[in-house]
Amino acid sequence: MIKKKFSQIAASLSLAAFLAALPALVMADDYKLGVSDRVKIRVQEWPDLNGEYTVTPDGAVSLPLIGNIAAVGMDLNDLAKAISDRLQQRSERGERVLTAVEIAQYRPFVITGDVQRPGQYPYRPGLTVIEAIGIAGGYYRPELGLLRLGRDVAVASGDIHTQSAKLNRLLAREARLKATLDGRDDIPLPPELAKQKDDPEIAAIMKNEQDALALANAMKRGENTEVQSIKSLYQNEIETLHGHVQALTQEHDAIDTQLNQMRSMAARGLALAPTMFALERSSAQVASEQMSAETNIVRAQESIKLAEQRVKQAQQDRSVIETKDLEKTRDEIAEAREKIVTSTQLLHEAQTSAPAEAREQLSQSGDRPNFVILRRDGKTMHEVTADETTLVAPDDVIKIPTVRLPSGTFLNLSRADPPTR
Repeated sequence: MIKKKFSQIAASLSLAAFLAALPALVMADDYKLGVSDRVKIRVQEWPDLNGEYTVTPDGAVSLPLIGNIAAVGMDLNDLAKAISDRLQQRSERGERVLTAVEIAQYRPFVITGDVQRPGQYPYRPGLTVIEAIGIAGGYYRPELGLLRLGRDVAVASGDIHTQSAKLNRLLAREARLKATLDGRDDIPLPPELAKQKDDPEIAAIMKNEQDALALANAMKRGENTEVQSIKSLYQNEIETLHGHVQALTQEHDAIDTQLNQMRSMAARGLALAPTMFALERSSAQVASEQMSAETNIVRAQESIKLAEQRVKQAQQDRSVIETKDLEKTRDEIAEAREKIVTSTQLLHEAQTSAPAEAREQLSQSGDRPNFVILRRDGKTMHEVTADETTLVAPDDVIKIPTVRLPSGTFLNLSRADPPTR
């Protein structure tokens, strides 16, 4: 009984010491964990589990020894209880351990629109919309707004010109690669360049590509001519060797006839042995020369096949490279078109919008548009109308409206002077 009482007192003291060692926790019982939240976990008597963990894109906190725990939608107490339950299941004694969880870093919020530096920023408790705007550098300042618009117009115009010139070169290259793969001697003018065919730049681009096609075709013809020359040389050698083999065959037949006669005479004791030996040596020598000639014929035939295969393989390798170049060129064409569209939109926006000037005018009149917050609710997002004092939550997307000048107001983007009213 005394031992049991002592064990309870020791556990209580251990619990008190454990809690005292923890930093002050964020008392947010209604805060629900989400992806990218970072939590600090401390577990009594389980030091291997102590540390900081991030809620993964799968919505789980991955802990050593006990594995993944689905954390999205839980509050801190729920997660602490889930960890304790999992450890109690693993414990042989079945005793429940104390787990404490606190927020180490909240998941971020996003601010977009009419601020100096839109983007993603770390959240902190008690953050308001106006504080979030301050974190993002504040509203577009009037002294910088027009300068920025002028710069945006210049940059967007330059990008459009650069990407358009690049697109023209890529379209010409695509046409040349297709003509090469199709075995053509000419390059059809791409439809997108047809309206610009009289433009000297387009004419120069197409001439360069035509020269490249002519060079590639000349290389192919040179290889084919070379292999035909090699074949002709070897075929002449083969014909000569065939004639030599035929002559050796006839000579071998004549020697065999003489040998047969000498053997017949030797059977009757009329032939001399030295003469028979000489004929047999001649027969063997002729047979050897005949075999050597036939071997040379086979080698010449193999050399022809090897030359043909070498040229064919070289052309196949070039075809593979040209096919890859064509695919890469098409990807670059799509990228250039996308950049042109983006730059065109930016140019249009810069030419028609003046957020700093418009906001200055609205602030002078005491009028300011409301803000919109996109707030996550489970797997969906819903809009919340807000003002500068509205509290922000993690995962919020704060949309700062880009206000436009009143109808009829003109901005001279070539300078930063105030517009004429």
